[in-house]
Amino acid sequence: MSVLTHDQLVFQQTRNFSKNDFAILDPQGQQVAHVETGGSALGRAFMGARELTVFDGPDNPLVQVKDVVTLGRDRMEILDGTGNPLASLVKRITLFKTRVTLDVQGEQVDLLGDIWGFDFQFTGPDGVWATVSRAWSGVGNAFLGKSTYAVSLAPGLDAARRQIVIGSVLALDLIREKQEQKS
Repeated sequence: MSVLTHDQLVFQQTRNFSKNDFAILDPQGQQVAHVETGGSALGRAFMGARELTVFDGPDNPLVQVKDVVTLGRDRMEILDGTGNPLASLVKRITLFKTRVTLDVQGEQVDLLGDIWGFDFQFTGPDGVWATVSRAWSGVGNAFLGKSTYAVSLAPGLDAARRQIVIGSVLALDLIREKQEQKS
């Protein structure tokens, strides 16, 4: 069954100095997709993970996330499995806080809540698309670089928006990782 048919997903991350891989599980704990880190090993060693691909089964890419190198604010491109653009995620610095938005073919979707604590909602003109919360995965897992995110997608959300939400959760994790490396 495709990852796009589930309204509840659990992202389990395994991270080290050169990889940022995930298993995506359904609510019963069955793996429905996986995420692989792309790019060269040398590039990942110096700049960290900059490309992630979600696979919905063996050799079936579903979503790609690419970190666009820019000066200043972070920008991530979210693409479908064949490389067609779905959305751009941009971290905007405002006077008193950091704001993250998605540009979905001219439509703006805001990520509202504690974005860096991974407790937020995707909110567009037509309502809430998804809610994301970070789940405690235990001291041992935290020490080993593993995080867990619970994602609740709005029932009836179309496949393209589901792909955008999945890609955006991964893009935010890449941005958070970059901020940790700067600190």
